[in-house]
Amino acid sequence: MADTERYIILPKQGIRASRSFERDVLRQFPSTASTGPSNNFRLDTLGVDVSVVDTVAETGAKLVDIDPGAAERLNSPDSPVRALKEVFYPLPRPAEGTVNALATAAAGTQAWVFQVVVGDATSGTPIGGCNVVAFSDFQNRIGAAGVTDANGSVTLALPAATVERIIASPAPGNGYWSGYLRNVPASGLLRIAVPRFVMPYTDCVRHYFGATNFVPATNVVVGVIDTGCGPHADLNIIGGKNTVTGEPASAISDGHYHGTHVAGLIGARGIAPNGIRGVAPNVRINAYRVFGAGAQSASNYAILKAMFSAAIDGCDIINLSLGGGPHSEIVEEAIVDARNQGMLVVIAAGNDGRAAVNFPAAYPGATAVSAMGREGTVPTGSSEELQIVRPPYSTANTLEFIAGFSNVGPQVAIVGPGVGAISTLPNNRIGPLSGTSMAAPVIAGAAACLLSQNLAIHGMTRDRVRSTAIERLLQASCAQRGFGLVYEGLGSPQSPTV
Repeated sequence: MADTERYIILPKQGIRASRSFERDVLRQFPSTASTGPSNNFRLDTLGVDVSVVDTVAETGAKLVDIDPGAAERLNSPDSPVRALKEVFYPLPRPAEGTVNALATAAAGTQAWVFQVVVGDATSGTPIGGCNVVAFSDFQNRIGAAGVTDANGSVTLALPAATVERIIASPAPGNGYWSGYLRNVPASGLLRIAVPRFVMPYTDCVRHYFGATNFVPATNVVVGVIDTGCGPHADLNIIGGKNTVTGEPASAISDGHYHGTHVAGLIGARGIAPNGIRGVAPNVRINAYRVFGAGAQSASNYAILKAMFSAAIDGCDIINLSLGGGPHSEIVEEAIVDARNQGMLVVIAAGNDGRAAVNFPAAYPGATAVSAMGREGTVPTGSSEELQIVRPPYSTANTLEFIAGFSNVGPQVAIVGPGVGAISTLPNNRIGPLSGTSMAAPVIAGAAACLLSQNLAIHGMTRDRVRSTAIERLLQASCAQRGFGLVYEGLGSPQSPTV
């Protein structure tokens, strides 16, 4: 079909057809799997031609290629269905921030050139393959980025004479934290010493959740909607689904590393001194991969399909450590539907440095999670120290802080530890990462612990009453840290050791 665009066909309201005439129309579309050929179809009642790419359910969403004019006809008042555009959410932004190419170009000529050499803080050994990002204006993300060569070296250029901050991040799982410099000349040779990552280590997560009261026998199930999970021997992956268009449903292994780290914070069952334990160790995890192989974004359709699948698979809690995309009516309705199917929906607030809470965490029904940290739970010289930003000040403990990267706002429901959080990485590795992406699964794990101890709520009919009961169970466990509502919501769940 020429000049078509990709849309999602849905009932007039919600993601499930509730009226018979909507179901009758949606049943007419051919059932199609995205790994096979598309099916051309004509909806005679409206005179609309579509090519069906994928189907969530017989009376549910359809991913189609369609002429925009035909999509308008499907959105007419007399149509029993509607057509909404496919939109995309980027891979979660790193806590250290990314360079804004447009702002950097507008700042002028990159006249100040300097060399950066990254090495092991203990031995001085050069670290190759290390991501280096330097900012002359961090607030406006004016800067430059590069990757070190085998000699640990990279040359960068900035439009100003001073580097406000420069961060060196070795590849996750390579045995290092990250390193940094602040307020140094943008000239000559700059050396960054990166601390080694050595276990055992008490990070911010284990400071607050050094013990667990999770009851595995309750069979709580958590869905991780992310880049996939594993392989990792310390994760109890019982199932899941790849919902990326064109990829096999069974391909749920991590195509990145983000989803594996998220899953481990929820439920890794590692044993000290070299392993790491999640908040709800050995919890049953379903992995829903919504980011394709090598992809930088996930579509609202893939996210919708994952949330629909999580309900079918009996998940009790789902975690979405993603966001930053445009408003999507589809994802907003999918959250409502997930809550109506009895699931708690935990979502990261975003890593844009005190900006407003991202979509989808900002939607009603989401448990939006901001990130906090605690001084003394990251090594000296690691770039996580850059996240110590005050105000606001904690009235509970002077060592606590809201992470500098964390988004905030009235939608924040809970705050969780997310600065220098240690967790699983693909191929049986572990390492630290920071972000609201890390804080959210800590909260999902805390909710899993609480639900595992409450058989009455766990056994309720899977509807909105149930998801509200889980939400209130989590909220009742929280204590405020004194940062203020827009930063922490109701506060943080209390550790079993409190």
